[in-house]
Amino acid sequence: MVRSLRIGHRRFVLSPGVNMIGREPKCAVCINDASVSRGHARITVKDDEATLEDLESKNGTQVMGEMIKGPTVLKDGDEVEFGHVKGWFIVEVGDDPPTTTSVHS
Repeated sequence: MVRSLRIGHRRFVLSPGVNMIGREPKCAVCINDASVSRGHARITVKDDEATLEDLESKNGTQVMGEMIKGPTVLKDGDEVEFGHVKGWFIVEVGDDPPTTTSVHS
């Protein structure tokens, strides 16, 4: 199972353990935007769960349009927002068959 954040055209694969999010180049998810704090938030991946926490950032962190106040478990497809930067939490299961679209005439 692969967990990732999609922000714009970028895909950040999340590793097991702590994944830092912020403007700092050393962050696992580096977002170069003035509305994002240097150490903005973190996603902790443990077992089958990914938990998002805001690290007292200036502009806050949202999940599905709601400002989070404490650790929040993410679900596949959740819209997340760090400052003014939107993205999506995606879970990909390697055993899923490829998606195909067929057009019938």
